[in-house]
Amino acid sequence: MDNVKRNYEIYIIVDGNFEDTTVEEIISKYEKLMVKNGTEIINVDRMGRRRLAYPIKKKVNGYYICFEVLAPADVVGKLEKTFRIDENILRNLAIVMSKKDLKDKHEYFVKKAATLAAFEAAKAAEEKAKELEAVKPAETEGVKAE
Repeated sequence: MDNVKRNYEIYIIVDGNFEDTTVEEIISKYEKLMVKNGTEIINVDRMGRRRLAYPIKKKVNGYYICFEVLAPADVVGKLEKTFRIDENILRNLAIVMSKKDLKDKHEYFVKKAATLAAFEAAKAAEEKAKELEAVKPAETEGVKAE
């Protein structure tokens, strides 16, 4: 067997009607299974509830979860089989991430963070300008009253 560890993104969609505690139990269950089988979990992204593009098993909402892992291929195969058997999981997808994919993803998130920071700074400056505009008329009214 090929025991070389590769980077994967493993996506699962669980029933969106589950309570948050149930979703967390499912995530915890699969985290433990991955670690038990020699997988290094880099990140777990709880993407949240979303409306499905089409009904799956008569469900219209799903809770999306992405596991970023470093795992051997045979473990990912076992996980996919387990996902297919589990009735709580509507869909699953495992993607091998090449070094180029990882680099591109990192660059994307760095640019996104910089853009968000610039937007937040501009928004804060705009709010401060509005506060100053609101204070100026109040000050001039106070001067006229005296």
